[in-house]
Order: sequence, then structure tokens, then C-alpha cells
Amino acid sequence: MRTAITPLGGISNDQMDWQERGRWQGRDEGIDIGRQQGLTEGYNQGYTEGYNQGHCVGSQEANTAGYNEAIDEANLAIERLQAQHVIYQQEVARNYQAYEAERDQLRHLAANQATLIRELEGRLVQREHASRQHQTKMDDLLAAHQRLSQENADIQKEASTFVQRINSLLLEKAELSELVENLTLAKDAYRLKHQEQLGHYNKTLTFVNAILGAIKSTLELNPALEHSFSKLFADEYKKSVDFRILVDDIKAAPHDDSDFALLLPQTYQFINEMLKNEHRNGLSKID
Repeated sequence: MRTAITPLGGISNDQMDWQERGRWQGRDEGIDIGRQQGLTEGYNQGYTEGYNQGHCVGSQEANTAGYNEAIDEANLAIERLQAQHVIYQQEVARNYQAYEAERDQLRHLAANQATLIRELEGRLVQREHASRQHQTKMDDLLAAHQRLSQENADIQKEASTFVQRINSLLLEKAELSELVENLTLAKDAYRLKHQEQLGHYNKTLTFVNAILGAIKSTLELNPALEHSFSKLFADEYKKSVDFRILVDDIKAAPHDDSDFALLLPQTYQFINEMLKNEHRNGLSKID
């Protein structure tokens, strides 16, 4: 009787480690469990069939032969399952290596993605900072635009007022120019009139001087006429002065006017002499 059955799988510690790591990763856990169940079920089936066949013969030898045959068949089934298990382990190892490589790639990609995300976050922070700066500049520009617009409106208002003032000044200038032109014409007319009056004055002065000269000459030749002439002149002079003051032609008598004395010194002197002679003659008569 065979007392030993070929060990299931002959699995080494490294292989068990691969399986444990595979199960830990969870990638092929269902496949591994299925393989293990297949080995167990094959062993149980071979044992049961050998036992039944040996028991039906009815003798110890038949039982032994049947048991050994069942053991051999079980060992063959186990060897086939072990071969399949080796292939499965190799497949698991390849899959795990591929998984490890893929995991490393994913880790490397994740690290790169994390680095890229940090760079993007840094850029985003910079862009947000730049955006705030741009917004601040835009706010400043908008405030400056509003201030300049208000200043422009004020300047336009002042310019409009200034234009109105200029137009008013131009109108005043035109009126002043017209007034100056009229005054110039009036001045020219006055100058002509003044020249004409001056001519008449000079002629009159010439006439008066001639009369004064004649009177003085006459009085020098006839001293006795001085008294009567002085009185006659004084009477007529006073009448004429009173009338001219009454009708507002003059404000004061010529002999009391200093301007008249400067303008016509000889006439002023003659009048005062005549008035003094008349006054002296009047006093001598009273005495």
C-alpha cells in the first residue's frame, strides 16, 4: 500500500510570496482560489473512486490494489494540476511583473502629473496675482478716465464760456472800434473847429489889441480923457459882466479869473487899470 501522495503543488516560499503579494494586490485572487479548489477536488475524487473500487472486490488484497490504483490516478491528476499550477504561477509572475511595471509607470506618471499640477497651480497663482494687478490697473485707468472725462467736460464748459466771452469782447471791440472811429472823426472835426475858433480868437485878439493900443495911445495923448473913459468903460464892463453871469455864459468876471489873466495878460491888465482908475477917481470925488 502506498502511504504517501505527491505533495500538492510543491510550492516554494518565493512562489508563496508571489501568490501572497498577488492576492494582496487583489488582481488574480479569484484565479488562484479556483486553482487551489481544482487540486483539492481532484485529490478527493481519486481517493473516493479508489476506495469504492477496492471495497467492492471484498478482499483485503483487492482493497489494497484498488487503493493503490486510486492513489496512482490521484497522483497523476495532481501532477497534471501541478504542471498547470506552474504555468499559472508563471502567468501570475508575468502578470505581476507587468503590473509592477505598469504601477511604476503610473507612479512616475502620477509624480509627473503632481509636478505638473504644482507648476500649473504656481502658474495659476501667478496669473491670479497678475490678474489682480491688471484689475487694479484697470480700476486705476477707469478712475483716471472718469477724472479726465470730468476735467474735459469742465474744460469744454470753460471753453464754451471763454468762447462766449471772446465773442462778447469781439462785439465790444467792434463797438469800441466804431466809437474810436467816431471819436476820431469828432476829434478831427473838433480840431478843425478848434483851429477855426483859434483863428477867430486870434483875429479877435488882434482886434482887441488894436483897440487897446489905440485907447492907450489916445489916453497918453489926452490925459484929461482918462477919467471919463475909465468911468465909461467900468460902467459898460460891469453891465456886460452882470448880464453874462446872469445868462450863465461865464462863471466869474474876467478881472477875477486867474486863467483869463494867463490867457490874455494885456487885456487883464487893461481892465484892472481901468477899474482902478475909475475907483480912484470915484474916491477923489467923494473926498
